[in-house]
Amino acid sequence: MRKSKIMKNQNGLSFIATIFLVLVIAVLVFGVVYFVRIQYAKETLEDLKTDMLLVQAKVKTISSEYILEEKDEVLKGTKLSEMKDNTIIQKFLEKELFDPDKKGKKYYVWDQNILQEQELNQVTLEEGAYYIVEYTENEVYYTKGFTYADGNTYYEISDIEQLEAAE
Repeated sequence: MRKSKIMKNQNGLSFIATIFLVLVIAVLVFGVVYFVRIQYAKETLEDLKTDMLLVQAKVKTISSEYILEEKDEVLKGTKLSEMKDNTIIQKFLEKELFDPDKKGKKYYVWDQNILQEQELNQVTLEEGAYYIVEYTENEVYYTKGFTYADGNTYYEISDIEQLEAAE
């Protein structure tokens, strides 16, 4: 009996104060998680943009060589027409971002091996991803794309550059 009187006299956190403390901690945790996710998305976007710009710079160099020599052997990668049976390429082409059969366009697929051959070792592709490059317009596409905070997925370097400018 004596213990119960001692317990009643001890001051501790009231039930309402405990709930309030738990809510404050929960808000702080959710805030930190949200901030970390935003930062991660920004860094992922910046990494992808940098990789695509490096690929585009190499494509411009190769394209200049092609203009001088006018030989398809100068163009690096696998012709897109030769990879249309690849399921990843098929799914990408179903998005109809460009017309792969347009006259005068030169679409090629770059994988990790081509990147290494072009001394772009710092550029890494995710498993099952490719860059599709177009040599006449120097455009670069990423088959996996980047899903932005607005829920849309972007594949083309010019679109991804605009995303960063819109932040």
